[in-house]
Amino acid sequence: MQLAKKPRKSKRKLKIAIAIPTYNRLEKLKVALHHIETQELDDRFELFCVISNIASQDGTTEFLGQLSHSKVKYVIHNTPEDYIYTNWRRCAEAVPDDIDWVWFHGDDDYIISPVAIKELVTLLNAQADESLKLVHICQALRSRRTCEWFRGNLLDLCNALGYHEVLGWMSSLVVERTVFKSAIELATRPYDEKLEPSQLLVRKISAYGHSAAILRTCIDQEAIFWDVPWVDPQDRAQTPESVARWQTEQVGERYFFVVDDILSLIEDEVITRPLTPMFFRYLRYTLWDRYAASLIGEVVNTGHMTSLQLEHLQRIKKMEISFVSEREKKLFLQWHQSLRARLMAYIRHSQETARLRTELVEHYNMINTGYYPFEILSLQGSPIL
Repeated sequence: MQLAKKPRKSKRKLKIAIAIPTYNRLEKLKVALHHIETQELDDRFELFCVISNIASQDGTTEFLGQLSHSKVKYVIHNTPEDYIYTNWRRCAEAVPDDIDWVWFHGDDDYIISPVAIKELVTLLNAQADESLKLVHICQALRSRRTCEWFRGNLLDLCNALGYHEVLGWMSSLVVERTVFKSAIELATRPYDEKLEPSQLLVRKISAYGHSAAILRTCIDQEAIFWDVPWVDPQDRAQTPESVARWQTEQVGERYFFVVDDILSLIEDEVITRPLTPMFFRYLRYTLWDRYAASLIGEVVNTGHMTSLQLEHLQRIKKMEISFVSEREKKLFLQWHQSLRARLMAYIRHSQETARLRTELVEHYNMINTGYYPFEILSLQGSPIL
């Protein structure tokens, strides 16, 4: 992975689309659109905003029906269908076929800098060619603000910086239009059956299917990681609304099927090169840390593991095949063995605690019952009277 060289000039006027799937977040959508409409434009590009609205009931549909702007060309897709998981696909389908690049954008995020699109166009005019398929723009809270950018093979970037770091957060992703459409169609294909959230768990359908779909679609193509702080969530922490939505959509549980996505890419021979430990990075720790913390929390709270969790724990062991060095394999297997042993110990402790609690409750009820003394005495043998 090296800093790109030899900037090239392009005379063609680029068409950039910002794609926003939205559902019942009108006030946040207004904030996002304000920051899009205040972008500085020039004669090198046209700016589009494609919005897909699935069955919103908070006035979003009416608002979008009146939406227009002198600088931003809006493309609106309203649909009454209420299956939220189809929203990303509807958004991708609504992107015009003459668009060059699509900036995926959450309806509760916002573009910070008013020159973000102009600077993006400058980069694309200098570096875009047939092999470049993706530009990652950093979340402001996590950017080092160096303004440096690195170009390389997409898998190499994921190996160097982290799979989830590069491809996980949708609002960081600027994707070449054909790749965007193909990847979103692929990522949303499991939802064609209109599965319930519980079925999504049984089928191990990841909450980050777009990441795997993008990697699958252009794993051997070029990508740029750009350390500029230009996009951020509107909320610095989860709100009651976002927590409720995560619970409804089982996002927390489905997060860990990211590992299943990776295993599928390996088993399908899409990933044919070794993965580095950095590939599994998540924030300041790793996917494994998140996975272990979640499972341990589940066991502490419930006292057991479900059959699905046990199956998943065993399946994750297969990740050892992704490491090239024997040392990395050994460390991973030691981690897996240690986690399994710790979980089994927690389950045993929980079961013993539950047994003792049951005995204490029974004893308490025996000596504090309001029953007639005859019935108490009968528990200890023949009644006196």
